[in-house]
Amino acid sequence: MPAQFLPLVVSAPSKVILHGEHAVVYGMTAVAASLDLRTRMTIKPHLTHVVVNFPDVGLSDCWTVEQLKGLFKHRPTERVEEEVDLVYLDKIHDFLGTDQSNLRMASVICFLYLYSVMVSPEIITMEIQVESEIPLGAGLGSSAALSVCLAGGLTGVLHQVQGLEKNIFNHLSNAAKKDVCRLAFLSEKILHGTPSGIDNSVSTYGGLCKFSGGNLTPLPITTPLSILLVNTNVERNTKDLVTKVRVKYDSHPKIIKPVLESIDGVSESFLALLERLGNDNSTTTYTEMEDLIDYNQALLQTLGVSHPALQDVCNTVTQFGMHGKLTGAGGGGFAFALVSPSIPEKSLSLARQTLESAGYTCCTAEVGGTGMSISIQEV
Repeated sequence: MPAQFLPLVVSAPSKVILHGEHAVVYGMTAVAASLDLRTRMTIKPHLTHVVVNFPDVGLSDCWTVEQLKGLFKHRPTERVEEEVDLVYLDKIHDFLGTDQSNLRMASVICFLYLYSVMVSPEIITMEIQVESEIPLGAGLGSSAALSVCLAGGLTGVLHQVQGLEKNIFNHLSNAAKKDVCRLAFLSEKILHGTPSGIDNSVSTYGGLCKFSGGNLTPLPITTPLSILLVNTNVERNTKDLVTKVRVKYDSHPKIIKPVLESIDGVSESFLALLERLGNDNSTTTYTEMEDLIDYNQALLQTLGVSHPALQDVCNTVTQFGMHGKLTGAGGGGFAFALVSPSIPEKSLSLARQTLESAGYTCCTAEVGGTGMSISIQEV
């Protein structure tokens, strides 16, 4: 007889890096924040199969209990929630009949790995449906949001089946979030090899996250910020851009190191302004934030990681009283502009129209909102 649990809904946010790109690679400070673009997952019981539906990537699949038992007999037994077992990962690829270069299958691979680590040796039949507002592969943490949903959702199923009185639905404590974050990090390792942990941390905890010298510090934000998020639709390669900066650093350390230290200074100054914003929601504070955005974009240009399309976005938003910078590795991808309370709605609308007519994709988003949420699905 299938294990009994009530259908549940779990969601997790995307992320944006506000300051600290590239400097963070050298042990300096980066600041990332959650965005209110979210991935949502529903999990409900199924009589006979484990069913997954990922419509955003055009994937659905299902397996019988016997099929999964055949796979799960290969699951690792040591450090299962800490390190990815590459031999077992190969077994999952073989089970699915796919190779490691098939990125479309990544969602299913992560699900099977986490499911086997968390749920096995028992098989709980269920059906999973995923929907996302987050652009895929654009540097906004879409994979981390999915990983958090998988880890949180499976935890919710287990807590019900085990009959825990203190469970993730009525007691979403820091300890529970830490467990979800750790399991999501395992999923991120499957996808990215050696991720920083920024994406899954922001998606789990929400708010802001300070990352410095390998240490992550979740930071609450009392005053959410609004941004205009702009996709240049220019593809970029993060690894190549990081390597490009490294070559410059090695060739001219006396020039490039101060640039990176200045970016670090921007990050630290921004954190101080955020703290002030909670007590003093004044125009002056927003003006200083806008100055930091301008400084950071200029510094990133100096490193050679901007792009004509990114600069065009920054120049365009300036015409409407806003200040923008690239976010992430640069070389294309996304930029954002701070939308301070003093920006008229008409100016924001005109900025969007101008950018979209130039071929960019825009949306407004709130920065620093809630992290993972989970609840029993209302009938």
